[in-house]
Amino acid sequence: MKRPPAYSDSFIIRTPPSPNLEPLWADFKSSLQEAREQEAKEAKEKEKVFICHRIVIFIIKGSLHILFISSFETLFYFLYISQSENQGIMSTINTYYTPLINSCKGWKNTTKDIIGELLNLEVNKTQTDITGSHAFQQRSQFNNGLLHLSIGYSAGCLIILILMCTIVYFKNIKIEWKKLLLEHLMFIFVLAAYEYFFYITIIYKYTTISTEEINKYIVDGLYGCV
Repeated sequence: MKRPPAYSDSFIIRTPPSPNLEPLWADFKSSLQEAREQEAKEAKEKEKVFICHRIVIFIIKGSLHILFISSFETLFYFLYISQSENQGIMSTINTYYTPLINSCKGWKNTTKDIIGELLNLEVNKTQTDITGSHAFQQRSQFNNGLLHLSIGYSAGCLIILILMCTIVYFKNIKIEWKKLLLEHLMFIFVLAAYEYFFYITIIYKYTTISTEEINKYIVDGLYGCV
């Protein structure tokens, strides 16, 4: 009967071979690589989202800025500057028209007859009135078209702003609306004050062609005809 093997019998009982660790290390390296690729992919996605958000915010700021400016320019020009320009032109015309009309009461009958004959021969009052009324309608229609086009610019900016705000709402983009609106309103207020100041102190005081220059132009033309 044989005895149980002793620990010293190393030549009889051998330690089993160690397991191969290479597959386990390969799996670990593969998992680590996949984790790194996933992190890089997530970083790229976050960067894309960040860029998209910045673009949306930029468009909101730009459209809001242009909306305020276009609205101010429309009101300022069509309600103030255009009226001032019309008054300036009429003032130049009245330089000749008003003294002429005021002096006609003192005309002699012979003078009135001569002028009347000249007007009847050279001027068709009915046709002149019709042409003048038609020109007024065309001018008013054209200027109204410009007004509507200007309003269309503002409306386009408003539509873009609404679309961007919709994207902000559904994408949950954080925007400091109070700060944004306050900055733009302050800027428009400063711009409006400067434009009004510039118009009053520079443009309005700009000296156009004088009455004496117009007289010279007309007289030279008449002398050129005789």
